[in-house]
Amino acid sequence: MEKAHQRGFIFLNVTQFCGAANDNILKQLLMFGLAAEGIWAEKLGVGGQAYASLCLAVPFVLLSGFTGQFSDRYSKRDLSIIVKLSEIFIAALAMLGLIFSSLWMVLGALILIAAQSAFFGPAKFGMLPELVPKNRLSRANGTLNMFTYLAVILGSALGGPLYDVYAPSVGSVPRILWLPGVILLCVAVIGTASAFGLPRLRAKDPALKIKPMLFRTYVDTWREIAGTPVASAVIAWSIFFFIVGGVAILVLPDYKGLLEITASEVAGLMALLAISTGVGDFVAGRVSGEKIRPELITLGAVGTTVGFFLLGVAPLNYYVIALCLAGVGFMAGFFMVPLQTMIQHLTTPQLRGRVLGLWNCGSFVGIIFGNLVFLLAKNLGFTSSHVFFLCGALTLAVVVYYLLRWRTMFVTALAEADARETVSASHAVETPSG
Repeated sequence: MEKAHQRGFIFLNVTQFCGAANDNILKQLLMFGLAAEGIWAEKLGVGGQAYASLCLAVPFVLLSGFTGQFSDRYSKRDLSIIVKLSEIFIAALAMLGLIFSSLWMVLGALILIAAQSAFFGPAKFGMLPELVPKNRLSRANGTLNMFTYLAVILGSALGGPLYDVYAPSVGSVPRILWLPGVILLCVAVIGTASAFGLPRLRAKDPALKIKPMLFRTYVDTWREIAGTPVASAVIAWSIFFFIVGGVAILVLPDYKGLLEITASEVAGLMALLAISTGVGDFVAGRVSGEKIRPELITLGAVGTTVGFFLLGVAPLNYYVIALCLAGVGFMAGFFMVPLQTMIQHLTTPQLRGRVLGLWNCGSFVGIIFGNLVFLLAKNLGFTSSHVFFLCGALTLAVVVYYLLRWRTMFVTALAEADARETVSASHAVETPSG
């Protein structure tokens, strides 16, 4: 059984990798098309790339609380297979939209692919504690996040060249309208096949009655965790995604014009940010060893803050920008891994799916607010440097609040959880001999 779970962890990484890759390939194609000088730039106006990000984020907010119930009620393996099968049909829709150059069809496919990812998210993170023991959970999270960001690299790296092929800047170069859609379809098929390799897992709360309400589940789950370290970890995670995933990432397409580079070269910057974040996650997981180390959160938040301020003063040089982005991504990994592991570890198995649904929602609520702040900043005339200064100021505020309020809370909660586990283990050893 242990070997089956080890294989399952590998298949989980492959399944997640393919899903995240497809999300980002499609999103990047749209972001380049909607950004300044893109083929759909005039359709949605200034800062149009934010709308592509919103189309990916809003379904997560609307559905994550609802979908978290399914990962508690049903087998997470079965749910994952059904979700990944739907991705094949969504990829086919995206392919048709791209072939016919229909912005609205492609945006619709992005919304649908986000919806199926919202179902997969709680199942994916919820099954992780079922596949690996607690003392390897930090390492497993670091590895899973590393593969997630490698997938973001694939999406970012392919998004630029595929856009250059789909809408070449040189008028005499023929457009290959079918290629991006075929790539999306192939990745979806591979991800679906890998989902069948997941081990059979029992439902954790088979008697749970699914509530067909979008937001009530969030309210009920929040009432369960309000005032606890889990709630604080969810808030900290959401704020971080507001800054990094909602504001900072949207600046990068503008560098196509600022640095006078191709979409493929901008994709290289996005890929570098993603790979450095993945490496940071992996290193943080390895540094954590068999423990959850909240002190890494401080290190990650401070490092990310410094990186944003450096981007604000950096000259318009491709390699300088790349170096600063790599630093931001690497340090972000140290912030993310301990928070994510705490949320999984401090939540009861019966409630874990719903909490992870709320956590998923928090991530994308943060992204949505970040997108709106980006749109406001651009319409107020903020330059890219100004936006990065804003990100630096916001992460600095997170550092201060963490040191004043959250750090002691997290350390105490983890110590108490370890003490309870020690007592439970002692009782388990004593009971048979009694």
